[in-house]
Amino acid sequence: MDTIDILQIAREPVWLIECETPIPAGFPSPAEDERGERIDLNRILLPHPTHTYLARVNGTSMDGPPSHIPDGALLAIDCALKPQAGQVIVAAVDGEFTVKRLEKRGATYWLVPDNPAHTPIEVRGKDHVKVWGWSPTS
Repeated sequence: MDTIDILQIAREPVWLIECETPIPAGFPSPAEDERGERIDLNRILLPHPTHTYLARVNGTSMDGPPSHIPDGALLAIDCALKPQAGQVIVAAVDGEFTVKRLEKRGATYWLVPDNPAHTPIEVRGKDHVKVWGWSPTS
């Protein structure tokens, strides 16, 4: 089973300057007076900062379509949102974290890899699998 490593996240603002001028596909001509306002990436990427964590993917179970999450990818996991069937989630299976797509087949939930070379995991109850959060990349 592929796993993820939970990483520390900076809670302070990460500032970038927005360029208000459209970027042409030709030769760039940056000008100091065309800079826009500052944008805080945490505000955009982390709507629930106290409930969001970064995780590094270890493995290839999600590198197929539609997710295309490769080995080594960095995911922002929001634990404040309720996962829905069809979303990519982070779950603890028997105490070990994994990233998979949550699917409902009949009355049964499954953790399904996007790479068909890997095997789906049947959710056999809350003691077997605990949903930890979901990734807005789905």
